Amino acid sequence: MARTCLSILFLLLLAAGPCLAEALYSYTDENGTPVFTNIPPAGRVEDLRISGREEEPPGRAEGPEPSIDAIIDQASLDFGVDSTLIRSIIRAESNFNPRAVSPKGARGLMQLMPATARWLGVEDSFDPEQNIRGGVSYFRFLMDRFHNDLELSLAAYNAGENLVQRLGRVPRIRETQDYVRQITERYRQSGGVAEKEEPPPLYRYYDETGVLHVTNVPAFN
Repeated sequence: MARTCLSILFLLLLAAGPCLAEALYSYTDENGTPVFTNIPPAGRVEDLRISGREEEPPGRAEGPEPSIDAIIDQASLDFGVDSTLIRSIIRAESNFNPRAVSPKGARGLMQLMPATARWLGVEDSFDPEQNIRGGVSYFRFLMDRFHNDLELSLAAYNAGENLVQRLGRVPRIRETQDYVRQITERYRQSGGVAEKEEPPPLYRYYDETGVLHVTNVPAFN
């Protein structure tokens, strides 16, 4: 449970701003209250854990090139989307092939349709950075539109946002249902957060030195 809350708050910190998510601290304070925050604790605390972006292990046999890894990490930070989820989407969309083209004409790593790419300002869908940043920004848009419902957002990415909006559910299209199931299973197996879980409360305030605090504990506590 603590790991789940920590993961949820980490995603919230990403959304609050890239600079806040370099490290996240969780511990139990002197009153026995679980604390999650971007500020390191002062003094001794219980059960201190420090979380941050995990680096991909060197020498892995499969997966994206390091340069693509870096693009994914930066785009995920900038748009407040879990990089593990983006990797799951890219694997399902193109299997990390920057030159992939679908029978319907979707292109690149995140398989952007030409009209969607133009709307996103992507000039070259075969350019990994343009494609990934465009795809991540579009998925962020879908997550906002569907109130952070992961399954609906994935369905909209695959089948179109208007169709999902009209139905209010994952369409009964075999390809879309398989797509949503494949990505959500891979994402959750890798330690991702189920988006339908209720996140902990999040408070933001500046202390007397001007440092921004983002935490689950109110400033007066």
